[in-house]
Amino acid sequence: MRKSLLAFLLPLFFATLAMAQEGGNVPYLGLKAGINASTFRLSGKVPAGQDANIRFLPVAGVFVNLPLANRWSVHTEVLASWMGATVKNAGRDIKQTLAYAQIPMTIKFRATEHVNLLAGPQASILMKGKQKILGTGTGNFDDMRADEYAATAGFEWWPEYHWVFGARYIHGFTNVRGNDLVGKWENRAIQFTVGYRFGTKEKPLPPLPPPPPPPADRDHDGIVDSLDACPDVAGLAALKGCPDKDSDGITDAADKCPDIPGLAKYDGCPIPDTDKDGINDEEDKCPSVPGVAKYQGCPIPDRDNDGVNDDDDRCPDLAGPATNGGCPTLEASKFNASAVQFVTGSANLTAVAKKELDKAARILNEQYPQLKVEIGGNTDNTGKPEANMVLSQKRADAVKAYLIKKKVDESRLTAVGFGQDQPIADNATKEGRAKNRRVEFKVSQ
Repeated sequence: MRKSLLAFLLPLFFATLAMAQEGGNVPYLGLKAGINASTFRLSGKVPAGQDANIRFLPVAGVFVNLPLANRWSVHTEVLASWMGATVKNAGRDIKQTLAYAQIPMTIKFRATEHVNLLAGPQASILMKGKQKILGTGTGNFDDMRADEYAATAGFEWWPEYHWVFGARYIHGFTNVRGNDLVGKWENRAIQFTVGYRFGTKEKPLPPLPPPPPPPADRDHDGIVDSLDACPDVAGLAALKGCPDKDSDGITDAADKCPDIPGLAKYDGCPIPDTDKDGINDEEDKCPSVPGVAKYQGCPIPDRDNDGVNDDDDRCPDLAGPATNGGCPTLEASKFNASAVQFVTGSANLTAVAKKELDKAARILNEQYPQLKVEIGGNTDNTGKPEANMVLSQKRADAVKAYLIKKKVDESRLTAVGFGQDQPIADNATKEGRAKNRRVEFKVSQ
């Protein structure tokens, strides 16, 4: 047990020593020697009348100091320290001597230039034990506890750089007798030492010369006048000290539009928009004519020149009035859609209606072969709405079937029934109802 503990503590001490020797904030190594005013604290099953008196015993060893901060450091020692007491025991006084290898590891605080305070734990390994009773000395190493632990605290006084005087109190927590059958013995001591540290006192560094005066910077923009192209006006380092109000990277002196971000290509002004259509000239294919972005700044085209632009023209390649979505009207070719009538209450075309649809077929096949037609069937409000919806669809289908019969391609025709939902006249009158019973032809390309 003793060898194991010693094998653990000694490498720890020498590791600290190695760290101290590597440098840092003035570490140091030294030797010390002194005396222990040592006794035991007796407790437990102590025989009546038994007491412990102080003995003065030697101590010596090496110490290492490793600074942690400006005033704080780790202070470690390895000591050969003799401790013990004279135990008064009804005429059979016991002079107990215990030789330890002690390793206190303390934290030290530099209170003043000459005074340090320190405190921390201490571990001890018993190397030899001897007792003397009635003048006869015997070894009792095996009867004593191999390891002993304590707390310690004290101070140091350094009258000059190399020499130190110290005192510290040692408060043991271990029963050194190993058992408490006849009472506990716990170490107590005040240790007085004188020490010497090696090395020479470092000379203080000479004071640094005063810094040179800062270079002149009249406009206080952080750019010295010798490098500032605008030394009297605060500016930017990227522009050699000149200002740029609109932050476009062009100095105000060279910027024709100093309050609006622009490009160097246009002397600091934004890209122009000659026709004011919101599309700058660099992206506008028609820079002098207002247009729209969809056509890269050009106006919306009107291929058939009917006054209805292609975006709104259902027949962009055939001229027609705006009222018919830019498509030609069949009525312009003498087709009368109102003449397309049905037998009352049915989807059967009248003879007049068939003649009119013959005209429509010729117009669609010969005059406008590219037109498509939506045939919309409508009724008045006589009868039930559901029935009117069915009737209107049948009527639209009847017109579509007739036109197909007249060689109009079916893909050009769409039949839709709207029932009574799209009146163009008042259903309260006979004339209005007659107008609402109709078929409409909506053409597109």
